[in-house]
Amino acid sequence: MSLTSEIKGLLTSVSNVYIGSMPATPDQCVCIYNTGGYNRSLSGTELEEPTFMVKVRAATYSAGETACNTIKDLLHGATTTKLLMIQQQGDIQDIGRDENNRPEFTMNFRTYIRR
Repeated sequence: MSLTSEIKGLLTSVSNVYIGSMPATPDQCVCIYNTGGYNRSLSGTELEEPTFMVKVRAATYSAGETACNTIKDLLHGATTTKLLMIQQQGDIQDIGRDENNRPEFTMNFRTYIRR
């Protein structure tokens, strides 16, 4: 299973979650993007540290903030059989409004995976 699919599986209580591309509708939606990560260890361990970004779009600013807070609470510190841990990096970032004047936000996360 891919990292983004694994993350999407942790967001089952969040509606309209997409991977890699955000559609024009609905107004309220979430998208998960791979963002690279940290150099893979050469020490003989199988630890990888990929990163990902979650983008949130909403009809209102307060709805977007609420969605972001829900998502960061679901993800920060979460583990799965594949992911040793998810760590939030920074906090909610307001990135402005889209072409339809809907507020957009991003949050960045680091993961620890043992291959």
